[in-house]
Amino acid sequence: MDRRTFVNRLLVAGGFGGASALTFNASMAANSNLSGYKALISIHLNGGCDGNDVIVPTDSAYADYIKSRPNVGLKKDVLTPLSGSFLGHTMGLNPALKALIPLFNSGKLGAIVNVGPLVKPTTAQEVLAGTAKLPPFLYSHPEQTALVNGWMGDQDPSGWGGRAMEAMDPVAGFKSPLISVNNNQSTLVLGQRSKIITASSYPSTNIGRANLLDPKNQWTQIMDSLSRFQSPNQVSAEYARTFKGIFADAQELAMAAQKVPEPSGFGASSIARQLAMVSRLLSYYKTSGATRQIYALQWGSFDTHTNQRGVTSTPLGQDTQLFDLAEALVSFQAALDQTGLSNDVALLVTSEFGRTLDEASGFGSDHAWGNHWLVMGNAIKGAQLYGTKFPSLVLGGADDAHPQKRGYWVPQISSDQVAADFLTWLGLPITALTSVLPNLSNFSTKTVGFMNA
Repeated sequence: MDRRTFVNRLLVAGGFGGASALTFNASMAANSNLSGYKALISIHLNGGCDGNDVIVPTDSAYADYIKSRPNVGLKKDVLTPLSGSFLGHTMGLNPALKALIPLFNSGKLGAIVNVGPLVKPTTAQEVLAGTAKLPPFLYSHPEQTALVNGWMGDQDPSGWGGRAMEAMDPVAGFKSPLISVNNNQSTLVLGQRSKIITASSYPSTNIGRANLLDPKNQWTQIMDSLSRFQSPNQVSAEYARTFKGIFADAQELAMAAQKVPEPSGFGASSIARQLAMVSRLLSYYKTSGATRQIYALQWGSFDTHTNQRGVTSTPLGQDTQLFDLAEALVSFQAALDQTGLSNDVALLVTSEFGRTLDEASGFGSDHAWGNHWLVMGNAIKGAQLYGTKFPSLVLGGADDAHPQKRGYWVPQISSDQVAADFLTWLGLPITALTSVLPNLSNFSTKTVGFMNA
């Protein structure tokens, strides 16, 4: 086997760490300009979760909701009520999310109503008249997933998390700031010059036959020697330098899994396993010198054109997946409380777009635009629904931007405004927001206001 083939196989076999560039180094000291430790966890729900079935009005507006989706809509008597009124309505959660009610009531959970990618403030009337400037590739899964995570187009594929870390840390002093967990779409944590660490929810100390924590292991020694390979050829030298970073990060992830025990209380679902691993990494990196981190997770199959209420089909319907999500979020918050990290970590749940209010032919719903997102943590001003109004659940009503009156909500809040709240909490100066999130220059209000000071 030639050297290049051998190295390639080692890189692929690890499943642990990867790098898009080599500006950051896992061993660098934390930036001293930002005190303490803070981390943002972003969970992206693949496929376009149907926000219309996440938060449902229980007052007179419920009649509009069930008239628009008589077969798919949730029955009123199964909704889990939220105490009080919000945006002029009484509200209920999908019963699959019932476990989240204590977090909401205690102020650790909130929701952003009707949010999505926007170039500038836009109305349904402008969309219908053809005068609105729309986000590119609207209603397309991959492009909208990238856009809500800060994609700048083909000339700059980076995301808002990666760009923000580079703006806060121009000398690359942060330790392991950008981490992707079980994620094949890492736009959020992709910088313009920075490395991404790729972690698995099922950690291992091995890459192939190499034991990353055993310096006497022959294969570990071979990998270590390859990481120190010197060559006058620029391609070979860069390849070895890249491998060195990957090897070091893989060793550190293995060390984290060894030093931090498996937290209790997490279930067996995929999202539970991801968040269990994130809770271990948070503990490890905080104690080992990290100051600012963003974790990008991606999970689920919410493209429910059919069988939206299904609970045993493959893929699963929305409700079963929401149940798994709620249980995992409750376990994650409990783990943060137990480890003393609850004031240091904030969490965001996104999806690329919402879904039509009306039904698809297969007892599901189709691609739309505005959606409802969740935010969680002690740093959140929870027990609130953020926005200026709840969309009218009338097909062809004031908020419907679809010419055939299918119920496409134009977002009232930009995904960039949501990002701005988290980034200023992490420490990005307000004056730097528009350099990280250029479309914010089109909005007079830059943030939503859901973070505690």
